[in-house]
Amino acid sequence: MTPEYEKIVVLVISLTASFLTWKMVKDFYGARYNMVFAHIIAIITSSFMLLSTMFLFMPKNYQRGVTPEVELNFFSIVTIVIMLAGLYLFFKYIPDKRKEN
Repeated sequence: MTPEYEKIVVLVISLTASFLTWKMVKDFYGARYNMVFAHIIAIITSSFMLLSTMFLFMPKNYQRGVTPEVELNFFSIVTIVIMLAGLYLFFKYIPDKRKEN
């Protein structure tokens, strides 16, 4: 895959993970607090998710103009899926299960 396509794929993955994080956190805290506070907490959390996903795709020995800017690899994608699954577990699945009981 060319470096341009890798950048686009990494950007789409990072933005999708950040959006899903924002949505889960906002829904969780929106039921408990004021929507403004829930939105602020969700924005901060999703910003950290965006940064951490971008750090996952950074090459280890980056040299400007010599090496590609992002490295698309399987381990980074699996790590993002595991992080999102953990967030889903904590913010969606467990609270919904408690409501049923």
